[in-house]
Amino acid sequence: MKKIIILICLFVYFFKGYALAFSCNLSKYQIGKGLSNFDEEKKIFVYREILNGIGSITIPIEYPCKETEANGTIISVFFINDKVVRVIFDNQIKKNRILFNIANEVYNVGFKKNQKILDSNQPEQYALEKNNIYYLYANIKGINENKGNFFELFEIVDKKYEDAANKELLKIESQ
Repeated sequence: MKKIIILICLFVYFFKGYALAFSCNLSKYQIGKGLSNFDEEKKIFVYREILNGIGSITIPIEYPCKETEANGTIISVFFINDKVVRVIFDNQIKKNRILFNIANEVYNVGFKKNQKILDSNQPEQYALEKNNIYYLYANIKGINENKGNFFELFEIVDKKYEDAANKELLKIESQ
């Protein structure tokens, strides 16, 4: 009987951990995907050129995922030469560290949580580079008058284009 209970508990634990991956297809939110992959999103949400040659579209996670633990998360996708060069997930609604889970379960980033930081209620930040792509995660908690507020961010950036926006801003500023 104990073995059956342990097996059920393990099954529930693993199923819960991968529930987002099964119910949510985020495969198009990857570096290098073409703007043509977002034709449906462009019909519904605003695609705009934020700088010369740099476009952006912002989408609620409910659009690709319907109903998940990540409800309330915003996805911003940035394009250069009609290719995805940056993806930002922004969560200010749920305090369940869902973007940390998305980073590790959907994108297989491999962030390791620092329990010492979590226990001391300090800001949590991680960064990794894999195959010329930066993966950044931050979970910032408010203090003093902002206590109770938080900001969770997961960002994927193509290293080749990390300075493209800065270069364009400098060019505009010098004119």
